[in-house]
Amino acid sequence: MVARALAEGLPAAVTDAGQAPLVDHGRGPWAEDEESLACAMAVVEASGAFDRTMYLERHPEILERDRDPLEHYCRDGWRIMRNPHRDFDAWWYWSHYLDPAREAVEPLLHWLLVGRRGGLPGLPPHEQRRPTVLVPGSVRRACLVAGFDRDGLVDPTVVDYVRELSRFGDVFYLAACPLDDGELEKLAPWTADAWAVPHGSYDFGSYAMLASTLVGWDRLETYDEVLLVNDSCYLLRSLDEVFAAMERRECDWWGLQVTARHFDGGAGGRALPDVLAHPELFPSWQPDYDDYLHVGSYFLGLRRPVLTDPGFRRRLERVAPQRTKINIIYKYETGTTRYLLGRGFTLGLFVDDLLPYHPMYGPGAFDLVDRGLPVLKRGLLAQNPYDTPDLADWRQRVAASVPDVDPARLDAIDAHLRRVAPHDRLLRSARTRTLPDGTVEVPEVLRGPDVRRLDRTTAQRDDWWAFPVCAYSHTFTGNERAVFDLVRDDPDLTKVVLTRSRQVEVEGANVHVVPVLSPEGQELAARCRTAFIKHSPRRNIPYPLSPERHDFINLWHGIPLKRFGLASVDPGPRWQRVLNEHTRLRAVIASSRMDKLAMSSAFKPVLPERIWVTGLPRNDYIVCSPDRLPPDLAAQEQRLQDELRGRRLVLFLPTFKQDQEDSYHHFDEQQVAWLRAWCDRHDAVLGIREHMADRAHVYSRTLAPLSPIDLSSHRYPDLEVIYRSAAALVTDYSSCVVDFMLTGRPVLSFAYDLDRYEGRERGLFYPLEDVLPGPVCRTFDELAAGLDDLFRPRTAVEVDEYDWKRGLFFDHTDDSSSARVVDRVRALRLGA
Repeated sequence: MVARALAEGLPAAVTDAGQAPLVDHGRGPWAEDEESLACAMAVVEASGAFDRTMYLERHPEILERDRDPLEHYCRDGWRIMRNPHRDFDAWWYWSHYLDPAREAVEPLLHWLLVGRRGGLPGLPPHEQRRPTVLVPGSVRRACLVAGFDRDGLVDPTVVDYVRELSRFGDVFYLAACPLDDGELEKLAPWTADAWAVPHGSYDFGSYAMLASTLVGWDRLETYDEVLLVNDSCYLLRSLDEVFAAMERRECDWWGLQVTARHFDGGAGGRALPDVLAHPELFPSWQPDYDDYLHVGSYFLGLRRPVLTDPGFRRRLERVAPQRTKINIIYKYETGTTRYLLGRGFTLGLFVDDLLPYHPMYGPGAFDLVDRGLPVLKRGLLAQNPYDTPDLADWRQRVAASVPDVDPARLDAIDAHLRRVAPHDRLLRSARTRTLPDGTVEVPEVLRGPDVRRLDRTTAQRDDWWAFPVCAYSHTFTGNERAVFDLVRDDPDLTKVVLTRSRQVEVEGANVHVVPVLSPEGQELAARCRTAFIKHSPRRNIPYPLSPERHDFINLWHGIPLKRFGLASVDPGPRWQRVLNEHTRLRAVIASSRMDKLAMSSAFKPVLPERIWVTGLPRNDYIVCSPDRLPPDLAAQEQRLQDELRGRRLVLFLPTFKQDQEDSYHHFDEQQVAWLRAWCDRHDAVLGIREHMADRAHVYSRTLAPLSPIDLSSHRYPDLEVIYRSAAALVTDYSSCVVDFMLTGRPVLSFAYDLDRYEGRERGLFYPLEDVLPGPVCRTFDELAAGLDDLFRPRTAVEVDEYDWKRGLFFDHTDDSSSARVVDRVRALRLGA
């Protein structure tokens, strides 16, 4: 009775007991609506369906943070695959009876108010089946291969892997990213078909798209076995042994190996032989998805009973982007294991021992290769998450396990690692080694008090300058790169480039390139008197260096239109932290006297005399002659021209929105069709570069049918090169529109959410209509009209207006802004 009474306060859709097993209640209010959350908590509390003791034992940090475990579960726990008690599996129920692609309603609450009344179980019923038997040597097989490459390439390591897979079945390849022209052709001799479709749902999203639309279930049903394979592994040897062994195995689905987070092998780290002979390892319930066995989903074989199972198909078809990578693992990797075992589908394993967690990412990986495993995880070599020692010698270790390995294959792996692996992690891994006494030495960065002690005991040098890379894209570009280029060959200055995940290759006199999070990086950063940053001191150099001992010069990353920092409409709860960071600054640069007013407002309490109107160094590269471009920027410009093939480049450079997916404009099919026709009429191509902090990538996905040029920082690190080549710019409120005005070319703003953005999210320093030399479009129809007018010759009045508005933002339009910044920094010491 209590639960029924409380239920009256919940949305009516939740309490509709007449729903069919698969329901869709729309977007749920549980985390956003405190009243509904309290009501949900009351229903669960009254039902007795939440085991506080068990929940706290599994998550003691909840108590440490003084949080109510029930509130934690109802607000967050169910979203991250936590189970409330022993009679309910939240994700199994969610994916079986609700819409697994949406966070529409909390599964336990639905079961209490709807499912239980309809007789729906809270746990999967265990079923018994006869395993599938294949005839060795006559198996018809399809391979669904999920790929991704941040640079838009089909790497030689992927070609090698696909070539080998094609010996055993028809290969269908899908890259979840844009690919450069001609890249898919590299796979043509070995694929039945291949596509590149950005979707943001990782490898299971590719498997879903391949199975349900690109290849189709009907076609897949004609095969005896379908493989799900991703490109997270490097192929080391032939797959003959794997397929010969698994064709003899009576099973419905199979993988290369199995792991479990809770299994450490006990004393001595021993493996558990023949894991499939231990039914106690396959319980009907676990408190968390961390605890389930996990069959490595980078290489799965599925036979026809699984492929025709409606529940499996529905789960795969409803794969959706997730908030975190761990939810991808829980829902689609562990969740698949959970579902198939619960349905009674017999599992087969190539290596049937349970090895201490996690064998593919630690020293156990080489033991598996010794036992015939044909692949090595890229993450082991690229990230070394468990500090496996001596990975600098990985080539020798592979050669010892696979004596006939082709050296060219290892060369390709090495080249791929150097291109895509986090550079700082690679260096850290190379320096993790076994000492003569058998102990392992791991390079550890200093923390808090130890950094302060280092800073106090290090003599700072006026002639040592630090250049940390961008804290978001990890590229060495923009204002800091332009200042570096000006002084790179100065023998009287020592330059320290502090990197992150991207490898930075620069030359010059007395140049050090080291990871910012490394012992060496900390020692060199402490020695530098001057540090050029673009965000905040602690964002760019993430440890406490004293502002009394170091001069932080904030070069920022644009000429702002939108409010930021302490000038925001609502600075939020972090305003005190922002204020503290601003007090650490020695100077901030600006582009014009009017820009100085905006920067002074945003960077309070920095005094006006510390706002230097030097111009932005990076803009030197927009207006300079081609012969002044550094070689790598010139190469980027030429590559972009080659990609354009004479077409007009129209940039689409949207700004960051706090609500990400929910804030960006979703172009519908008619709008995309109009844009395609417009591009055809004007011999134009769209170039998309989403904000460096954007994680939703809505525009890359929704505008993919236009085959836009991917202008992301991974492919084109230097925005100034893109400006030089562009015929026009479309943005919303990004400061890039101001920099682009230096070119004198057309701009327009697609300000579809101007009222919300201006009034609630960030606010603007200036009315757009007053400062932009182009239309401000509130609707798509207005955008279409603006685009139709984009390349019309301008009248003399319009040219004068453009020049006047450009003058508001630029006191300097030459290519000497970097020199002015360097002169001001040098003068600091003279005036000290």
